[in-house]
Amino acid sequence: MAGLSTVFRCQSQDRSVRARDRIILLAQLITTAAILGWLPGNEIKLMAMILVWVIGFAGISGRELVILMCVNALFSLLDLAALRSGAFQFLHPDLLGLPIYEFFMWGFLTLHLLRFVARVPVGAPLWLSILLAVLFALPFATMAEPMPLFYLSSLLLITALAVLRHPADLIYTGYMIAVGCLIEYIGVWTGQWTYPNAPFGGVALWFIPMWGGIGLFTGRLLGPLVVSQMPADPYSRPGP
Repeated sequence: MAGLSTVFRCQSQDRSVRARDRIILLAQLITTAAILGWLPGNEIKLMAMILVWVIGFAGISGRELVILMCVNALFSLLDLAALRSGAFQFLHPDLLGLPIYEFFMWGFLTLHLLRFVARVPVGAPLWLSILLAVLFALPFATMAEPMPLFYLSSLLLITALAVLRHPADLIYTGYMIAVGCLIEYIGVWTGQWTYPNAPFGGVALWFIPMWGGIGLFTGRLLGPLVVSQMPADPYSRPGP
């Protein structure tokens, strides 16, 4: 009985730690969104964001840092391609049509997602996840019309979820869509960027499957590299 009581106590402590960690990460995200929308000046935004990210993550491993840099490089290229296609436009650019903070934003969002969900989806081989990710990305690289892009990318996202079929996939997808709603609407409503021919609300509807797909495939492709490396309690500090 004593051993069983210890197990239950440890499980309760683990749940408390995870709940606390997620509260910290939610505060980190909300503060980042507020900085994005209401702090003046792109350089000031970036410095404030980095400070919030460093505090919120309470340490970043070498592997996470490499992933951050790779994700930032990849999404900077994707942003530039999207700008050339006219998918959206930043209203206060600094370099190559992008505000300076955008070169760092997606790395933060990726690590935030992985830290928040902190689960590794299983049950599908890596090659299948890569194939589904490539198929999902194709419409965004080849289509310019907003509504056909929304319909096709939504269909591909739903198909990928049906094929992969793990509860963690739904969590990664749903949480990233929620993050996308926060970032997109604050960004548009405070005049940071704009979408051409956008519907009511100012944000193109294809943002929903786009953010959802990023969440899904972040969990599938990067989750196994990061989640297993996380400390059990990254926010605790040893006593003196």
